[in-house]
Amino acid sequence: MASPLLSDSLLLAQNVQPKAGTPGVAQEPAAPSPVTGLTGVSSAGGGSSSSGASSSPLAGMMPILMMLVIFIPFFLLMNRRQKKEQHARASLKKGDRVMTTSGLIGELVEIDERVAKVKIAEGVKVLIVANTVSPFVEPAKEPAKSTT
Repeated sequence: MASPLLSDSLLLAQNVQPKAGTPGVAQEPAAPSPVTGLTGVSSAGGGSSSSGASSSPLAGMMPILMMLVIFIPFFLLMNRRQKKEQHARASLKKGDRVMTTSGLIGELVEIDERVAKVKIAEGVKVLIVANTVSPFVEPAKEPAKSTT
């Protein structure tokens, strides 16, 4: 009786058969081979015999196709987010409230392609990489729930 962990259907994806004599693997009886002549060619006229089940090319490509199905939407969503952030960054102007990716909130003093100058307190201005700056949106305040 074959072990369910090493069945032929599970090994099909790897297209590898276990070695003869491997402990824990039940050996299937050998199929009778066609009668061969002195030349070693089978009398059936095939010339080549395939040992094991032949698998379709699609079965070999299935893992790659599954990865593409998972990763293509991921990259499309990431690209959409980057475009949205770039558009928001391009619309910034002097005096806007901004937030950095590290959590600093301040007023934008100036910005160019690479560097932004942000005023985080009276008399305190910091230079920050422009890609880390985004418009600061105040969180919506929820109305207080009355407990009656």
